[in-house]
Amino acid sequence: MTANAWNVLSGTGTAATVLASDFPATGRTVAGFGDLVRELGDAAPTVWETAPPRPGREAGMTGDDYLRHWEPGAKSAGPVSAVLGFCVGSVFAAGLAAEIGRRQGKAPRLVLFDPERPDADLLHRHYHELIGGLAPMLSADEIDEARRVGQDTRRAHTAMRPLAEELCELFRKYGEPAFRRTGLDAERGAEVVATFASFLGYLVAASDLDPRQAWADAVAISSATPHSGLNPLPARERSALVAREISFELPHTELLRDTSVARAVSELLA
Repeated sequence: MTANAWNVLSGTGTAATVLASDFPATGRTVAGFGDLVRELGDAAPTVWETAPPRPGREAGMTGDDYLRHWEPGAKSAGPVSAVLGFCVGSVFAAGLAAEIGRRQGKAPRLVLFDPERPDADLLHRHYHELIGGLAPMLSADEIDEARRVGQDTRRAHTAMRPLAEELCELFRKYGEPAFRRTGLDAERGAEVVATFASFLGYLVAASDLDPRQAWADAVAISSATPHSGLNPLPARERSALVAREISFELPHTELLRDTSVARAVSELLA
């Protein structure tokens, strides 16, 4: 396995490996594939999860660069029975599944959780949410200013890469004073900003890829959060995008942490 490219979430010695595509990060509150593996319990297969490049190394990387980052490790996984994708990770999951299918001569099962293609609005939404998280450390006026400037920046850009760069600088501008007020040292504060920059780079890179051909054969597992996954799409477009959709009355943040979802996934992977 290529160092730093994959995290082993479970190693049960099963004949085939399941690959999971997501952006794991320390301190993340949204449920991830580690939570899903715990819910699967004894039914969990061997699962490897994508790890992003180290912060700072992702600058300028394209979608194909990310796939090349993960491909050597994917080859060393042996037979791959399924590829899972969460949110924008579903775009990369499509690329991984297509390459694995060419190599194996048989496409792995593709299961997507709130699959989403990134756009400029998604970048801004993540910035807006992070600024909201600084509310205990910044004044109401400071929060309002950070959000207003973020909205102005979104309106000024249609291209994702320059938008991502400016939003990262804004988060640095408003985040670093907030971190100091909590006693967080400068090094740790810089790590938080770098992780956000790495995540935005991941989103921008995913926008280079077109997952639609692979998604047409996929099963989508959808939450009830209106702006997540397939939910904002018109019904006709939504039904045409994937082969099958299974919906749950759950928030996006809890989709990979639910017993009923784990049961559905176990059946799909059986």
